[in-house]
Amino acid sequence: MGTDTRREETKKAILEAMVSCLQHQRFNEITTTHLAQTAGISRSSFYTHYRDKYQLIEAYQEALFVELEDIVTQYERDRQEVFLEIFVLLYREQLLSALLTHNGSQEIQAFLINKVRLFISNDVTDSSSLDALSEVEKDYRSIYFANAFFGIVQAWINKGKTESPTEMTGLVMKLLP
Repeated sequence: MGTDTRREETKKAILEAMVSCLQHQRFNEITTTHLAQTAGISRSSFYTHYRDKYQLIEAYQEALFVELEDIVTQYERDRQEVFLEIFVLLYREQLLSALLTHNGSQEIQAFLINKVRLFISNDVTDSSSLDALSEVEKDYRSIYFANAFFGIVQAWINKGKTESPTEMTGLVMKLLP
């Protein structure tokens, strides 16, 4: 096995260890020692890849932020497709799901809520019903729906993602005005 493959395998083990730890502990309570033990590596091996757990999450989040940005940009005119792609991403990414639970990262939770809020604010699909709203009301409407969406996502994750991304998208589409 080559050095690059081994490095990637170790990074993958560390990310999986973070998922496992987040099932039982809050992010702020997880230590580097516990992460390394859970990953089956030494602490020095952990430090070869990351300065600390914050850099680990930061590197992971940066890649996800780009992916979420791409989803919204690619499907900006199709709200159903944006929500489907977000659910597919959540279904696939175990660490992202773990970071969105009550034990997870406030930063990534705030990012997702804000990204959905901006998408809803800029969504012109339903402009006729928005015409009657003031700018302040539109702002609060986007906050309301973004937080509602996040609550649905959290509940779905907590229930073990038993519904498919397609089923969850259908539900969200029924709930959005």
